[in-house]
Amino acid sequence: MHHGNATHIARLIYNAAQRRFEAIVEFFIPGVAQPLRVPVRIEASENIPHRQLTRALTREAQRRGIGGL
Repeated sequence: MHHGNATHIARLIYNAAQRRFEAIVEFFIPGVAQPLRVPVRIEASENIPHRQLTRALTREAQRRGIGGL
């Protein structure tokens, strides 16, 4: 993924029953009209620092196959 692309966490919930965060991560790519929306889940404590959470969600979205953009 190119570093110039913007990223947005569009939806984020904490599933307490399964102790995980569930999110939709959006990637805004120059020249593409609609953002690429990637659903992700990561197991983490609800007390995880915000910066660490956003980094983990973004990395998981990239891992799911968009790393080549």
